[in-house]
Amino acid sequence: MKEVDVLVVGFGLAGLAYVETLRQNNTTFHVIDQSNSGSSVIAAGIYNPTILKRFNMTWKGEEFHRFSLPFYQEIAHRLSIKIDYPSPVYKLFSKKAEHNQWSVAADRPGLSNFLAPEINLALIPGVISPHGYGQLINCGRIDTAALLKEYKNSIRTHFTETSFDFTSLKHLDTGIQYKDIKANYVVFCEGYTMVKNPFFKDLPLVGSKGQILIIHAPELNAKVILKGPIFIAPLGNDLYWAGASFEQYDKTMNPTVKGKEWILSKIDKMISVPYIVQKHITHIRPTVADRRPLLGQHHTHKNLFLFNGLGSRGVLTAPLAAKWLHNFIENNISLKEEVDIQRFHKTK
Repeated sequence: MKEVDVLVVGFGLAGLAYVETLRQNNTTFHVIDQSNSGSSVIAAGIYNPTILKRFNMTWKGEEFHRFSLPFYQEIAHRLSIKIDYPSPVYKLFSKKAEHNQWSVAADRPGLSNFLAPEINLALIPGVISPHGYGQLINCGRIDTAALLKEYKNSIRTHFTETSFDFTSLKHLDTGIQYKDIKANYVVFCEGYTMVKNPFFKDLPLVGSKGQILIIHAPELNAKVILKGPIFIAPLGNDLYWAGASFEQYDKTMNPTVKGKEWILSKIDKMISVPYIVQKHITHIRPTVADRRPLLGQHHTHKNLFLFNGLGSRGVLTAPLAAKWLHNFIENNISLKEEVDIQRFHKTK
């Protein structure tokens, strides 16, 4: 029988962030996860706390940004890996009227740390930008696939690669037992597969299907992240991440011709150089109706906890949200009402 403090189920960005928080607090753990099971594996990993459709800051965007970068840098240093690729984001304006909106937003407290005030009209080779662009600073990309792979390798002895069998979970007076593992409590970090979790499936996890393309564009030579109707982010070796779509009703894991054509139509509005599609990938983001994470404790089984609902900004949200949940469980510090799953039970 293996005895640990915490059993973590799921190992996307949420699971990794919670495991790292446990490690920092000298807390023992074991992880159960299906290989490459989450949307984190294909995420662009762009860290940008602004909403570029409306030139606003996301909820607690500055706070998440300030906490997350040192979090990932410490992991990178400890594991001797490169995962952080700082890069400006060029927001390609769709019309001249956006110039004034950008200038006004760049003067706002908070946003001024990310939106450079200048309107750039210089042509970018291979990029279609007739109305110019604005530059976001203090942004970049975390290589989430490399992060998850290398971190997983570093905790191999504390990792079981399999699906979770809910029928094998036993509730004890002192915690839980799962097969040959005893733990004080379980944290479920399953992403969209939470809809099959019998303890938390009634929560309003909407889910949003995202399709992306990896394209090869040797003539583009872009070293920055481009933001037009979609993101186009450099991955190195003339490869670019392009996407993603947001589809609410299709919950299948199948890439579709319609999804591919939609992304291609957006790429063609942003770049003028030839390219070849190398990969077409899809997954379902764990999105919530009110666009806030799902953190908290099961209302009956007090040793079961949830860490989910990070949506499309998991790379920024996960580290600090993990700290909030850990402080709630270990130090009895109340969760913020906006993220506590009790907000849905109160409305019933």
